[in-house]
Amino acid sequence: MTEPSVPCVHELVEAQARRQPDHIAVDCGDDVLTYRDLDERASGLARHLVNLGGRYRQTGILLPRSAGFVVAALAVLKAGGSYVPLDADYPRSRLHAMLSLARCPLVITAAPQLASLPDDCEAVPVCLDTLPEQPPGGPAVPVHPDLLAYTMFTSGSTGMPKGVMITHRGVVRLVLPPSLVSLTSDDILLHVSSVSFDAATFDIWTALTSGARLVIAPAGRNSVVEIGMLMREHRVTTALLPTGLFHLMVDERLDDLRGLRRLVAGGDVLSGRHAARFVAAVPGCPLLNAYGPTEVTVATTAHTVRPGQPEGAPVPIGRALPGTWVRLLGPDLRPVPAGSPGQIFAGGRGLARGYYADPGQTASRFLPDPWLPGARMYATGDLARERPDGSLEFIGRQDGQVKKRGFRVELAEIEAALRTDPVVRDAVVLTDGDSADTRRLLAFVVPRSEPAGSGFLDRAQRRLRETLPGYLVPDLWLRVASLPLTPNGKVDRAALLALAPILAPAPAPAEPAGQLGPDSLAGVRESTLAAIWQEVLSVDQISGEDDFFELGGHSLLASRVVSQVRKRLGVTLPLDAIFEYSRFGDLVSVLNGADRGAESQLSAASPGR
Repeated sequence: MTEPSVPCVHELVEAQARRQPDHIAVDCGDDVLTYRDLDERASGLARHLVNLGGRYRQTGILLPRSAGFVVAALAVLKAGGSYVPLDADYPRSRLHAMLSLARCPLVITAAPQLASLPDDCEAVPVCLDTLPEQPPGGPAVPVHPDLLAYTMFTSGSTGMPKGVMITHRGVVRLVLPPSLVSLTSDDILLHVSSVSFDAATFDIWTALTSGARLVIAPAGRNSVVEIGMLMREHRVTTALLPTGLFHLMVDERLDDLRGLRRLVAGGDVLSGRHAARFVAAVPGCPLLNAYGPTEVTVATTAHTVRPGQPEGAPVPIGRALPGTWVRLLGPDLRPVPAGSPGQIFAGGRGLARGYYADPGQTASRFLPDPWLPGARMYATGDLARERPDGSLEFIGRQDGQVKKRGFRVELAEIEAALRTDPVVRDAVVLTDGDSADTRRLLAFVVPRSEPAGSGFLDRAQRRLRETLPGYLVPDLWLRVASLPLTPNGKVDRAALLALAPILAPAPAPAEPAGQLGPDSLAGVRESTLAAIWQEVLSVDQISGEDDFFELGGHSLLASRVVSQVRKRLGVTLPLDAIFEYSRFGDLVSVLNGADRGAESQLSAASPGR
């Protein structure tokens, strides 16, 4: 069956530049681009890439979330190539592995990110800061919709990242109606995801192919307070939020969501309680629960949550999007009866070409479609059941893969990296927490020899951070003398989880919180911050030496702390303060220094707004 002809992604953006050249396309702080500006900048860069040999080639982009990233991605597409988004916060060894696997001859970057490139990087850097002026007009490079648009790397069970190859046809199927949303030039879409997370595909190309305005959150970490303020300031109408972030916004910043016309949540299991609360509070804004692996271009199915959603009931993941099909199959690849669990298989125009330079993994997951000769289907590894109304209800995974704050995590990849540490004999990584915003990664590490020393876990964690990106680094580290086994010789994971509360570090008895005097401003702040930590981290006591992340904290919980500090004390802390001053006593000092000596300024930032 011949697929219908569709335009390529950059052609749709070019059409918007002709239709409304003076309309704002990208709004990123001081960097505001009209559609004319965006098209001209991208065309000039595309011409430069072609001259450097980047025509029809994979090109790395080592830039933060920014207007520059959008220009670079569009330029690569204009040059007939596919872009490989690279997060500058990743360890250099990880960046080296991704660039090597993708065989990128060029990498687009900027001066602040040059130091992140590996020393032995073979890709030639194209620095936007020193780009020579280009003549007007872009290169005349014919591009077919079945050519690659980008390669997105995800966690791999073999210990190496996997590059998922996505075509122009797959992106167009996602961003053009009928699909998840339908936008006009009056819409304003928020881009808050990491560029190396496939939600960025939805954010960037849905906005720019529709003629809407793309508002880009500042690079780096953003708290829910900052995200909410950004939504209000720019009057954002549309957003895709990772499920955990959506839950946190509903809990902490619900009023900031009231201006939305449509909201998509995806990347993890949506809480019925949070969904019900949102649709009741913002009745005019459809809430879509989207499901889909990277291999089927961001979204495969979606369900619109209606008023009356029972708080305790699962939220369906819905039905297949247009241009996509899903089937629930058993181990024999035959359809399962309605209501019975089956693995989700998906196909259609959003299906990836496979994994870059990995035919073995591609063959194992992209299978011939028994019902459509010549077509393929992707084995997601996810289990679901069909409800009486025909929608799908997500059940869980059938392997060791989990989602952590929207990112796909193969536990085997973390374990493989830990076992390469010369002082680690063995390791198992598990998860606890029953929702997207409470889930943690727990590392159970066996030292190669005893005694291993008190700093063993700290050294192992530092070495892992030199290898894996932050979202793959466990939240809680626990040393065990050996791994318990079941009677059949397998690791007893249930026994390890039962050990976790016993092995977890207890709060230090020294320097109990509340030493500054309950009646002083500093004392009020200290005791309030201690109460916030106790609530967020579910611990009974906080001392000055306690470390937020050693107690199991992570970025979403840190954002909750920032929000609660603003609500209860009227002080706005940047989210990075939690990471830089993770020890309780240090953060108290930062908090008391926020407006030292100005007790009347406690209300300067109106709590709850």
